[in-house]
Amino acid sequence: MITVPRIRRLDIALLLGLLGLALWSQPGRSESFSEKLTRQLNANAQREALNSLARGFAVDEAAIKATLPDGADRRMVLRTRASLYEKVADFERAEADFSELVALSRNDPAMYLDRGYFYLRRHRFADALADFATGARIEPRKPVYPYAIGRVHAAMGAHERAIESYNDAIRLDWQDGRSLLARAEAKINLERYDEAKADYNRALRAALRDRNDRFFAFLGRGYAALVTEEWDAAVADFDRALAIDEKAFSAIVWRGYANERRGRVDLAIDDYERAVSYDPSDANSRTSLQRLRSK
Repeated sequence: MITVPRIRRLDIALLLGLLGLALWSQPGRSESFSEKLTRQLNANAQREALNSLARGFAVDEAAIKATLPDGADRRMVLRTRASLYEKVADFERAEADFSELVALSRNDPAMYLDRGYFYLRRHRFADALADFATGARIEPRKPVYPYAIGRVHAAMGAHERAIESYNDAIRLDWQDGRSLLARAEAKINLERYDEAKADYNRALRAALRDRNDRFFAFLGRGYAALVTEEWDAAVADFDRALAIDEKAFSAIVWRGYANERRGRVDLAIDDYERAVSYDPSDANSRTSLQRLRSK
């Protein structure tokens, strides 16, 4: 009897990637983008804080000005300092700087976007929605704002509402690959796998420029093919994802499972061996490998 391997979250490309896939049995629900983003930023902040302490780093205006181009205005200083405060987990001061930026630039929608994403990373969803909505009122023809609103709904687990926002973004720009990827993610969460594959196809035809976006497009489409038991298509997409990041753990394990199900036990063994070498603690990969070797 084949035991379907347990799949852990992806550990790579977390800031730009859109897909977070969990457990097999029936394939599990996705971790939201904002959850991954917040988790990764918090981990980054801890590392930066330690590094900053080791360097005697000072988050102050004079030190920041020394790192910026000549003629940098106060808005640039505030923006840089807010980012640094967030990295060292001084969230109160980061928020104060983001809010001063907004006060200095009431009609600049980018300032609301910056503060909105800060609130999203802090899981302050109502505040994030308010800032993104304000940006959308100032600049109603830009898809970046309905996309951002969709990210908040996705982080709240309201995937149908997220899709409505991504639809608004796509109506403004039908080649907006980021919104297409996000909508595909939401459809994965809702187990609408054929529709998700269609969105991944559209996103890839939109000529995604960022390698991380392409990675997650292939990974997500491969996952949808895996769930619908299209083994060859799944393997082909995992091959493409691994050509971008050869150590992507989930892609390796999923490809191993797809290879096993399509009768390529030799290739499945290779994939499970790679998975175990990358993470010896993963019990499901070890179990799958032992089962195939014993045949």
